[in-house]
Amino acid sequence: MDEPPRLSLSQRLQLRIVGYAYLRHERREGWREPLPIFAVRCDKHGVYEDYPHGFRGYFRCPKCAEES
Repeated sequence: MDEPPRLSLSQRLQLRIVGYAYLRHERREGWREPLPIFAVRCDKHGVYEDYPHGFRGYFRCPKCAEES
């Protein structure tokens, strides 16, 4: 999460309009199947990568989580 992901023009537009943009599917250790990874914009900390959490599919900024 040190440097923001490289985004295409359409991804940058979606990030600006909606607040998140799809990047790829990724499988991590302990996951049953690949999950979608998104570039997400935090008003306070900038752009970060995350996957949808919980039933509602919300995103959680790791820096905001550290602060609270």
